Amino acid sequence: MTRMAAQISHMLAGEEALRKALGISNPAALGPALEIARGLPDEAALRAFRFGCQGPDVFYHNQRTKPSGLHYGALAHRRRSGSLVAGAASSLSEAERSPDSPRGAYVLGLSTHAALDRATHPFIICFSGWAEPSDPSTRRRRGCHPFLERLLDLCLLELRMGMAPADFGISARMGAGARGIAAAELDASLIAPWAAGLRAAFPRAAEADALLEARIANALADARHFYAVTDPASPQASRDVRISELEADEARYIISVIYPLRIPEGMDPMNEAKAEWPHPAGDGRASRASYPELVDSGTEEAARAIGLVLGFWRGELSASSLAQGLGEGSLALRDADGAAAAPRLCRPLALPEAMDAEYASRIADAARVLDASRARNAR
Repeated sequence: MTRMAAQISHMLAGEEALRKALGISNPAALGPALEIARGLPDEAALRAFRFGCQGPDVFYHNQRTKPSGLHYGALAHRRRSGSLVAGAASSLSEAERSPDSPRGAYVLGLSTHAALDRATHPFIICFSGWAEPSDPSTRRRRGCHPFLERLLDLCLLELRMGMAPADFGISARMGAGARGIAAAELDASLIAPWAAGLRAAFPRAAEADALLEARIANALADARHFYAVTDPASPQASRDVRISELEADEARYIISVIYPLRIPEGMDPMNEAKAEWPHPAGDGRASRASYPELVDSGTEEAARAIGLVLGFWRGELSASSLAQGLGEGSLALRDADGAAAAPRLCRPLALPEAMDAEYASRIADAARVLDASRARNAR
């Protein structure tokens, strides 16, 4: 299953894009002390905005509850993402069409998602590779894509904010965790804009789907659950004990979607050395861009996307112009003309070995926790 930049990258890029679009030069100006009276989002709206930045990835996480909307995640990443955002933006009332409305802020966050995916996806595919079912030698690359995404999140967060993921509080920043009731109320209000967006983008699939609203509700709830259980701010010890009890394949999946404890020694995940890497489409394109540079490029495009939505809400362009301006192409790999392309080239990092080391480290930590527990019980 295709995934792109992970949660923290989307939040960091999204917030920077929002500052640019609103003309805020001080990074601290988007924070808890900001008052709605100043015409800018307060913390409740910011939490909704950050959740919106996760875009249609929420459907990828809908693997616990049925009816599932999993297939809408694939559709939304494949095509017509501009129409999806335009449909959602059109569904809001006049009073909600601003950054200080939680639903308005969510839609603005949603508008940023495609920009970062398009900017960073070639890099992530190149350096993670993929598993080919017909080639057993590539089996160990399974899980490398999401593992690299989280490793990049770790590195970017340290570079941009001097923080570790455990101190960032992913769930809390999106309104989950201690604010679960508020998050549930927000999510209930998001069903209608999501339904409007999906019907605008994929009328044949969504209009005939009598369970569309239920799928959206389940996707949002499952995404909240996923962000909570994989949040580095949650207790590490109990997670490590759980991993130690799993079968190898399931444990490897868990390792791929939780945040690693450290950067593997000798690895340059963000290509800070500026080594040349081939575009995975295999059409001769190459780059020396680092991950932070690509995030910056995606951020600029995301700021433009926010500006387009705000312009639409001011009546400056039509819904169809908004969709075209945001772009209808794939969020995954694209060829030089912008059409969807299959990956052909990669230069994978030693991610399977890094995942093995991460697993061994967590198993050792779990053993120490269990030994300490047994020692306390024996007293």
